[in-house]
Amino acid sequence: MILACVLSLMASLPAGAANFSQGSRGTNSADFLTLGPGARATAMGEAYSAAADEASALYWNPAAITRVPKRSATLMHASYVGDSYYDYGAAVQNLGAWGAIGIGGQFFSAGPIPRTDDAGADIGEFRPYGLALTLGYANTFRDISYMEALNGLSIGVSAKYVRGEIVDHGQTVAFDIGLLTPEYFERLRAAFTVTNLGRGLRFDNDYAPLPLSFRLGAVVKLLPGWIATSDVVFPRHNVLYPALGTEYSWAVSPDVTLAGRAGFNAISIGDIQGFSGASFGMGAAFRGMSVDYGFLPLCSLGQAHRASV
Repeated sequence: MILACVLSLMASLPAGAANFSQGSRGTNSADFLTLGPGARATAMGEAYSAAADEASALYWNPAAITRVPKRSATLMHASYVGDSYYDYGAAVQNLGAWGAIGIGGQFFSAGPIPRTDDAGADIGEFRPYGLALTLGYANTFRDISYMEALNGLSIGVSAKYVRGEIVDHGQTVAFDIGLLTPEYFERLRAAFTVTNLGRGLRFDNDYAPLPLSFRLGAVVKLLPGWIATSDVVFPRHNVLYPALGTEYSWAVSPDVTLAGRAGFNAISIGDIQGFSGASFGMGAAFRGMSVDYGFLPLCSLGQAHRASV
């Protein structure tokens, strides 16, 4: 039944909405929306749609905010190439039988860029940026006697205001939809998401589409404290690509838990000179607070660091 819903949703898109072709790369607007938040998710190769269990789940899979036991908040800062950076913040409150609600915001700055006139003279600088503000809600089906297959399935949806500015600015509204299955065999969970549904940003009377994508994910418990994750992503303007991740955590005391993480994401294979796609990280949790770090080598472009709390 879940697979049928997924296929129906894909089929309902307008013709040409999903090209899955490298030939259309670079034609999206608001590409900052594809920058995933959270140092934990980064370290696990961004294979996180089925594993998310804290406030950044609002980005990865709005249905997964139901996995927040009570409430959660997260803040992240990521430095990128040159002077660019990416900040993210989110908060989620579990409402019990009423579901869960979340709010979030993401901001990307490309840093200062020199600005010249038609003659090449310096006339200052401009600072391109992208901003998105998100509100989401999710709930879990329970005690449905006439359709028992739905029991335990979580469904979430989020709406976001998106604004981008280069020299002029554009703005729009977009939606994300997520599904999260219950845990099967006490070790396996699956997820499906559609992100950035909506009309693109408008610049100079032309609309550039948003980076629409589909994502199928899974998480499996290999051993106590050890999980493996996988996502397959179908982006609107690129070929599909896989992502893999793993995390091992161990309790060093009743109050302290440490974690080591690694991942691989194939989206940049062939685009960056040298080996790319690998990611690494670690984390420490103490009485409900966690501090995480993710490292993403970008070969010829340098490296990216993410820290989140």
